[in-house]
Amino acid sequence: MKISNNTLAVLQNFATINNGIQVKTGNSLKTISENKTLLGLATVKENFDTPFCIYDLSQFLGTLSLFDSPDLTFGENAVEIVEGETRLTYVYGDPNTIVTVPEKRLECDGDIEFDLPQKSLDRLQKAANILGLPNLVITTDDAEEYLVAVATDVKNSTSNNFKIKLDGETPSGATFKMVLKIDNLKLIPDDYHVRISAKGISHFDGKKAEYFVAVEQNDSEYTASQ
Repeated sequence: MKISNNTLAVLQNFATINNGIQVKTGNSLKTISENKTLLGLATVKENFDTPFCIYDLSQFLGTLSLFDSPDLTFGENAVEIVEGETRLTYVYGDPNTIVTVPEKRLECDGDIEFDLPQKSLDRLQKAANILGLPNLVITTDDAEEYLVAVATDVKNSTSNNFKIKLDGETPSGATFKMVLKIDNLKLIPDDYHVRISAKGISHFDGKKAEYFVAVEQNDSEYTASQ
């Protein structure tokens, strides 16, 4: 089996979420952060016949970079990486050392729904990094005419704010301020359709992968229309 560049990109992104990964049979890859605030899912072109666990995903990807276009054979205890006369045996990790992804799929009601292009997400994350802002807030503008995403610090009343208008509909009659942590937005570069539930979870659905991100419930507010 050869691993496609798209799948490598997904694995590289997943390594930023959790440096270990359990892969089960089939063509689905899943990861979850250790504090369980970020869950990543991706459907890939490869179909894995053997379940395996990689303890240090960054190291494994670095190992693959030693080759140009290797063939991988996933055995019971290790994967054989072969290219020409070069062969490397990479031993699997212990599944008990990895935070496991729940079997049951999460669901997210779309109380708030909008599109978030890659360009807008990049700008929000860049602004947050430059200005030292830990939060992304989804709310309405002061006139409550349209949705906005704001990079800010919700714990600081004098915080800098970087605001971008969103392409989505404001829930009729609802008032809300949904807060996410910028550190939880470890998403592969892509355009996303976002749904946020008043119950405290958000769903970022892209072409390459999808993510469920926890909402900071102690800082968030949602009041439905009466």
